[in-house]
Amino acid sequence: MKKNIYSLLVSFLFLFACSTDDDNNKVPNPPVDPEVPSEESIYVIPDALVGYYDSVDFTLSTEELYDELAVLTIEKHKNILGYIDRHDYLYDADEDPSNPANVLLLYSGESRSKDEYQSSGNPNDVQTFNTEHVYPKSLLEGDAIADLHILRVADIEINESRLNFPYVDGDGQYKLVNNNAFYPGDEWRGDVARMIMYMNLRYNEPFDEVGDLDLFLEWNAEDPVSNFEIQRNEVIFDAQGNRNPFIDNPHLATNIWGGDEAENRWDGEADSTDDEAPSVPEGLTVDEKGFENIKISWNASTDNVAVTKYYIEVNGAYYTTVTSTTANIIDLAPGTTYSITVAAGDSAGNDSDESTALEVTTIADEEAPSVPQDLAVTGSSSSSISLSWTASSDNAVVQGYDIYIDGEFYKNVETVEYTIAGLDADQTYSFTVAAVDIYNNTSAQSTAVEGTTDADTGDSEGASSVIISEYIEGSFGFNKALEIANFSDDSVDLDSYSLMKITNAGETWDNEFSLAGYTLEAGEVLVIVNVDADRQGLLDAADIKTDHQVVNFNGNDPIGLFLDGVLVDMLGEKGGADFAKDVNLRRKPGSTPNTTFVPDEWETFSDENTEGLGAF
Repeated sequence: MKKNIYSLLVSFLFLFACSTDDDNNKVPNPPVDPEVPSEESIYVIPDALVGYYDSVDFTLSTEELYDELAVLTIEKHKNILGYIDRHDYLYDADEDPSNPANVLLLYSGESRSKDEYQSSGNPNDVQTFNTEHVYPKSLLEGDAIADLHILRVADIEINESRLNFPYVDGDGQYKLVNNNAFYPGDEWRGDVARMIMYMNLRYNEPFDEVGDLDLFLEWNAEDPVSNFEIQRNEVIFDAQGNRNPFIDNPHLATNIWGGDEAENRWDGEADSTDDEAPSVPEGLTVDEKGFENIKISWNASTDNVAVTKYYIEVNGAYYTTVTSTTANIIDLAPGTTYSITVAAGDSAGNDSDESTALEVTTIADEEAPSVPQDLAVTGSSSSSISLSWTASSDNAVVQGYDIYIDGEFYKNVETVEYTIAGLDADQTYSFTVAAVDIYNNTSAQSTAVEGTTDADTGDSEGASSVIISEYIEGSFGFNKALEIANFSDDSVDLDSYSLMKITNAGETWDNEFSLAGYTLEAGEVLVIVNVDADRQGLLDAADIKTDHQVVNFNGNDPIGLFLDGVLVDMLGEKGGADFAKDVNLRRKPGSTPNTTFVPDEWETFSDENTEGLGAF
């Protein structure tokens, strides 16, 4: 398509106003029918917007109209916000109209306190929402990253599940589709479409990176502009100087790209005095219920203009907004009674009263799983016994198995096999297993089996060359680390090695951390650091960063090094004694593996002293 003078001006303004160097490599979806001009404008611009749009000739062909709107949107963007500065305005843009202390979250529609925003500077413990880039941040550069028109507050978990997946069609609430695409929800699909269209107009960002233009045009028509979108547009206009034209009038997208006929908010016939609320929803009915969900439906409300949405409340608290007359309410508790109401809303912001409450009780699960069968001993060493059994069944879902040793509870595991370490040599034990479902119903214990550990024949081959060489128990936060050293003249394969700890005053080794996959060359060390550590010396020396409990210890938690399930080296004392609280313990040269803690083998340093970490 041959570019006209307006297109050239758009290209010039992109280079001038945007810091990205790659905009000219992006190919936007062009307008349709570029050579067909309008004889006269089909729009009557509202008085409040005449001054803003006075440079645009709405009788132009679609290509020329696109160019003029692009030029306007770029030129009016006078205040280019920094990424941090965006928060000065984002709370106002996304503010809940019914509760100024809260914001409305994209996708879920929840109203949450502004104090729950997740950021490094937020002193509050509860941090439940953060910033969502509707056009993914990973696909943007320069000024586009902090443009308020594509930023929304969103639930952290929903934001993380969406990632940078493209948008696809769906129905009902937001959902991840096939683990590689995302539906924003009936209530938010139009919002998303108009934000994506803005990005194409303002930054030349292509549609096919994030979805399909035809789908966005469909959403733009099906989900009309809401008062909340209008609020956002006005706040962002005050902050940046430019507007989203597709919020001001969704029909502009139809004019430029075609597709489904969207609402024309500039038809000169809009009734700005509409204050009539829709009728109250009636006929609430339970269509389906399960352990954790209730699906309901109701009769459509009526309105003097049009009903555009329904608000669902559960036990008096806002749950979600839908545009259909059905809703699936999820994440409920089994055997619990819920009170559900529905209210209708129109595009002018008029809301009906709440419906008569529908009282519904989810299905209770009192059925225990089947008893585990075929429990058997599958292996042993001088300090461990391996077990396996057949999976249980349940009317819901089996979440794990409780293991008992000599009639005493040992631990819950999620697998159908487990190796119990830290046992005494040449000792016979009795084992049983019970299944537990996701609602904590527990089966009877299985038939018991007996297993005997092997006789103690001394340290396993190769054990004498690997030791625990350093232990840091940070006095603040998660600044905790362990170092393993090979002081022999040969390399050592760590596939059969693992670390375990005894928590507080316990007696049993637990929280096994396998070292499989690592090899220590002669004289080398392996440093394992808690993933949440923030002390630079720990981070610089780390070979492994993990959230495993073996590096979430206190100064009274012994640490053991195991080879084939046999304890070969140990740091600390059983019984809960504070042997290394808030300190760094470093092994003295010449030390050898020892299954008894000998304090004289260790030098004590401040926990902030990390100079020796990473070398032995």
